[in-house]
Amino acid sequence: MASIDDVARLAGVSIATVSRVLNNKGYVSEKTKLKVWEAVRELGYRPQISARTLASKRLFKVALVISDRINKLLRSETGNFYAIVLQAIKDVERMFRFSTAPLILESSDPKGFDGFLLIGSDATAEQVMSYRKHGKVVLVDHYIDGLGIDCVVSDGYDGVYKVVQDFVRRGFENIVHLHGPLRFYGFKDRYRGYVEAMQRNGLLPVCYEYDDLHEEITPVLKKIFRDRKVQVLICSNDIIAIRALKELKSWGYRIPEDVSVIGFDDIPQAERESLSTLRVQKYEMGLIAVERLYELLIGHGHHPYRMCLYTDFVKRSSSV
Repeated sequence: MASIDDVARLAGVSIATVSRVLNNKGYVSEKTKLKVWEAVRELGYRPQISARTLASKRLFKVALVISDRINKLLRSETGNFYAIVLQAIKDVERMFRFSTAPLILESSDPKGFDGFLLIGSDATAEQVMSYRKHGKVVLVDHYIDGLGIDCVVSDGYDGVYKVVQDFVRRGFENIVHLHGPLRFYGFKDRYRGYVEAMQRNGLLPVCYEYDDLHEEITPVLKKIFRDRKVQVLICSNDIIAIRALKELKSWGYRIPEDVSVIGFDDIPQAERESLSTLRVQKYEMGLIAVERLYELLIGHGHHPYRMCLYTDFVKRSSSV
């Protein structure tokens, strides 16, 4: 039988790091977490689980609900954010006695499940409440005003607010926000952080909307840079930022001397492109969602709450 020492050796990390990953305690990078869970699966290691988990002998049937949009994104690098969230859920499902199955938000039948993890921000209030009729629900990377459903989200507001504050403190004023459609909670949260930080510093918020799934970025960038001299471009996800980065370089802009470009999420492409970005703790998001759904399924902690994970700014060569 494999031991925790075997897992540490195969993953190339310390036993303490393996313990932190298995218990979701303390900071460990997503790359390291994936290596540890890979070793756990390869060795067939069965970590000890909490007494609370052992108290329940039941196997829970849990649906992993994603929209058709996200399902298509998962086939490309663009969907890496949700791929990591889903990987975290799959890594610990056996520990919590979950039997998971995928469901498509718009077309699948929710009957026969004990609980639902609704992943991504596409679900409407009506859809969420429809699932709620059939079992316990936790939203992952989504929040709906006034609904009172348990959710796990990243704090885009605070992350973008702090980035703007830092640039203003260093003397930058021409800071523009290029955001995705504001019907999505995450984009709206980041937009609010930008607007609040600009207004608190007596600066005029300048925002442009761009749908990275259905539009070309060239027209919106031409409009932004035709109208003003931009010092900092803060984008509401890494895909938008990487496209902007490449386009601006092709126009002859020096990055970051002429303009700093900031993304959000810290997907693997961001590191390859040396993009400064706000890192979302995607793996933790999946783990926390599983833990919360388990609590609901065994009858603990009935009062719903919103778990908000702070982001970390990762400075790379796209910003000064």
